[in-house]
Amino acid sequence: MIVKGNTPIMVANTEWDLPENIIKYVKEERMVNGLIDMINPLSPEESVGYAECVAYLMPETQRRVLSSRVTKIYLYCVTQLMKRHKVEVPKEIAINELTDFEMRELNQFKKWIYNSRGGKEKNPVINVLKEVFGKELKKKSSP
Repeated sequence: MIVKGNTPIMVANTEWDLPENIIKYVKEERMVNGLIDMINPLSPEESVGYAECVAYLMPETQRRVLSSRVTKIYLYCVTQLMKRHKVEVPKEIAINELTDFEMRELNQFKKWIYNSRGGKEKNPVINVLKEVFGKELKKKSSP
C-alpha cells in the first residue's frame, strides 16, 4: 500500500515506486468518480478505475511473470487508461476487449481493490462538496 494523501493507493509490490503519472491518474479518476457518486451512487467496481488496477499490478510485473490471464486484464486496463489520456498504445500489446469471463474477473478485482483501500474515496474536497450540496438538496426537497 502506498499512501499519498487521502485514500491509500493499493499496490501488489511496495519494492518499486509507482511513476508519478500513474499516481496522478489514480487521483484524477477518484476525484471524477467521487463527483459522479455524489449525483448517482456508484457500485464498488464502478468506483475503481483503470488507473487503480494498473497501479496495483504494475509493480508486480517487476517482481515476477504474470499469468497470461492477469497479463491480458492488465494490458486491457493499460490500453483503456492510455486511450483516455490520448496516448497511443502499440498494437502488439493493446487489448481492446475482454471476454465476459475476463470482465467478471476484472470487476471482482476492482471490488477487491475497493474493499482493500477501505471503501469510498476519502477526499476532503469531495467531503465538503457532499456536505454543502447535501444541505442544498435537503432544503430544496423540504416543503
